[in-house]
Amino acid sequence: MDQPARFVISCTRVPQRVRQLRRISAAHFRLWGIGSCIDTASLLISELVTNAIRYGDTDDISFSLSYWRGEVRIEVADGTPGCPQVKSPTDDEESGRGMLIVEALAEDWGTSEDGTRTWCTIAVPEPVVPKSGFWCEWRQEDGRQLAVATMPTPDRAIRWARIQMRVIASAVNASLVGYVWDWLSDGWRAPAEALKNGEEFTLPLSAGPYTFVWHARPVRFVPVVGGTPLPHLPEEEPEWD
Repeated sequence: MDQPARFVISCTRVPQRVRQLRRISAAHFRLWGIGSCIDTASLLISELVTNAIRYGDTDDISFSLSYWRGEVRIEVADGTPGCPQVKSPTDDEESGRGMLIVEALAEDWGTSEDGTRTWCTIAVPEPVVPKSGFWCEWRQEDGRQLAVATMPTPDRAIRWARIQMRVIASAVNASLVGYVWDWLSDGWRAPAEALKNGEEFTLPLSAGPYTFVWHARPVRFVPVVGGTPLPHLPEEEPEWD
C-alpha cells in the first residue's frame, strides 16, 4: 500500500450509528486485507462512538478510519471540548468502563488540542504477501537430495543448477567436470523455457556410472523466518561469480 487507506463520514448523533459504523468499518478492514483486527477495532469503535453520541453537543458526529504502515487509527469528533477520563468503576456500577477498555486495547489514544476529537490507534501486522519463485533441487537417482534452493527467477534457477552440477560432479569424480559442463552448455534451453512458461521441469543427467536428477517447479513462497533450507526467497540475492 503506497498511501494511507482512509474512510471518513459524518452522521447524525443517534444510537443506531454505533452498530452501523462497526459494520462499515469491518467491511473496510476486509477490503484493506486486515480482517484480523476487526474484533479489537469494533470494541474501540463502539466505545468512542458511544461516548460521542452520549456526551456530544452537536447534531452530527464525524468518524474517521485510516490504515497506514501497520497502524489503524480511529477518530471520532463530537464538537464538544473536553478530555475523556479513564475511570475505575466498582463491580456494582453499570457504566464508566468505556475509556478503561480503550486504554487496555489501544496501542495509544488521545484527544485533539481543542478536545473535540478523540482518537486511538492499534498495531496491525502487514498482510502476508506470497512471492512467486522456484523450488529447485538436485537429487540422486534413488531420490536422495544433494542440494536444495529457492530462486526468484527462471534464469537464477538455471544458473544455480549449473553451478551445483559442477560442485556435485567434482565431488564424485574430477574428470567428469569437463564432460558434464560441455553437455550443459546447450542442455538447459528446454528447462529454462518451461520455467518461464510456469511449468515444472525434471532433467535427468547421466555421467559415466552416475545418474543425477535436477527438478524445479514454480511455487508461491510465504515470508517466514527460519528453516533449512530457507522456505522463502532471500531478501538479498547472493552474488555468484
